[in-house]
Amino acid sequence: MIPAQIGDLVVLTLRDPAAALRVLQGERLPMSVRWMMLGLAVTLSTLLSTLSLLLFPVAPGDAMGELFSVPLTLAWVQFGTIALAALCMTVVGRLFGGRGNFPDALLAIGWIELILVGLQAMQLVLMLLMPASANLMFLIACALFLYLVVAMTKALHGFTSTPKVVVGFVGSLFVLGFVLSLIAAALGILPEVSP
Repeated sequence: MIPAQIGDLVVLTLRDPAAALRVLQGERLPMSVRWMMLGLAVTLSTLLSTLSLLLFPVAPGDAMGELFSVPLTLAWVQFGTIALAALCMTVVGRLFGGRGNFPDALLAIGWIELILVGLQAMQLVLMLLMPASANLMFLIACALFLYLVVAMTKALHGFTSTPKVVVGFVGSLFVLGFVLSLIAAALGILPEVSP
């Protein structure tokens, strides 16, 4: 794809995520390229996060902030979380009668992450120029993420009910959050809570 086509695909994704997913699937990208797309999204996001931490350092004693201030740790956590999200998108969708597969879920999630990297860059610029509006950009990014994940999950699995996909997504987030917190606790990376 040339840059102009990528720009058109971004616009199509915002207008009609299902059509954008069909275009991406039509490219028939090999699995290695899908993993590279995810790797590119994580790398760019980590670079922007590191730059953000250099410009706006975390407060001393913020355990999670200090943990994620190590770029390699942040990159691996992001990569693992996004890959796990693609797996959940596949498995949960299949449990409810969907027809999607992991390679296409990875493609959808990787593309969504690349779009969010663009918003992350805009948020960083706004933090420098108009700090108050950076929070608004964060809310827009969260809303866009939810919109794209729900729309692409529907398209991936052939679902027709948006409310059911939203409920499935929220339920999956709770289960995934619980599992990740158990893993974090087992590895000893959760911050200590003072009594």
